[in-house]
Amino acid sequence: MKQYLLILTILLVTLFTGCSDEKDSLNNKGISLSKAMGDAGGENFSKAEEVRRFTFPEDHGPHPDFRTEWWYFTGNLKTSDGKEFGYQFTIFRTSLTKEKPERISDWNSNQIYMSHFAVTDISGEKFFFDERFSRDGNRLAGASAKPFRVWLEDWEITETGGETLFDLPQIRIRAVSENAGIDLMLKAAKNYVLQGDSGLSRKGGGTGNASYYYSYTDLATEGKVTVRGESHSVSGKSWMDREWSTSALSNDQAGWDWFALQLEGGTELMYYQMRKTDGSPDVYSKGIVVFGDGTSKLISRSDAELEVTDSWKSSSGISYPSGWMLRIPSLDAALKITPSVKDQMLDVSVKYWEGAVRVEGLLRGADIKGRGYVELTGY
Repeated sequence: MKQYLLILTILLVTLFTGCSDEKDSLNNKGISLSKAMGDAGGENFSKAEEVRRFTFPEDHGPHPDFRTEWWYFTGNLKTSDGKEFGYQFTIFRTSLTKEKPERISDWNSNQIYMSHFAVTDISGEKFFFDERFSRDGNRLAGASAKPFRVWLEDWEITETGGETLFDLPQIRIRAVSENAGIDLMLKAAKNYVLQGDSGLSRKGGGTGNASYYYSYTDLATEGKVTVRGESHSVSGKSWMDREWSTSALSNDQAGWDWFALQLEGGTELMYYQMRKTDGSPDVYSKGIVVFGDGTSKLISRSDAELEVTDSWKSSSGISYPSGWMLRIPSLDAALKITPSVKDQMLDVSVKYWEGAVRVEGLLRGADIKGRGYVELTGY
């Protein structure tokens, strides 16, 4: 569940269509999250309306009949001497039109790709981020299922040719910016899980306000993280989300708080709380817990209580939650979630907070610790 539809839509409107009214709106009050993630209008894109069968490796690749999709990775890693890092790397695809235009030039395209990359130097309390975007014309960006590859210039997710585990080939992700870089090898340690109703994840009221959504919640990870020219050998765990949709939010929704937590003992927990415009949690909030043996259990809005315990104000004056208690009675869970670094604000096309967090508390009545990632949108 990511806020990139908003970023992509704003960029596409302002940079590619040249619509002066929308530019004025962006320059003044901006475009609301619900508008950006609402119905695509007359383009007649496919929508996530009913449960479907997921097929691999095909579904690792692009779905151009839908307006937007993303390949999303986060992880918490450490060196042998205990230095800690977090990372986020995401590539998104958005269609300008459903029908592919006739190619009169290698530059002609109806597909735009965008990527966000961030590294949190937890031990050094520093945060680095970057953003780039391009069209798929002339192979500047693109995606394929066979072999599995998604790229935007030299930032890429690539199949390595190693063993396929739980329907996911071993992959390498690489991205380098001015102050940070990653070069990581990932392989699935656990099967994928289907989010929502067998992979149909409803986000809001109305027909088609949903996505197709699956996750690999436990990816064994090793490689290198580079910070300001210094390379560190690291290992740890990553999380992969795959999601595609055409519209998701309804007009009375403002955004969401999204949690992906990897706990001791091989348990992972995802929960996203949709926020209505009045600040209250929406009934479409939900999540899933994945146990060490790979079995999973859905978490409904009625089975979760999210309490904000702290706040942080950005340099632009926006106040964000900066500490939480997540209680899930059916799991006898009470989890205290704390940012590893307070300032993990991505000052990109549209500002949002996403960063590494620490977790401690109780699960099934026993003490537990863990790491994870949190995303905050619509503030």
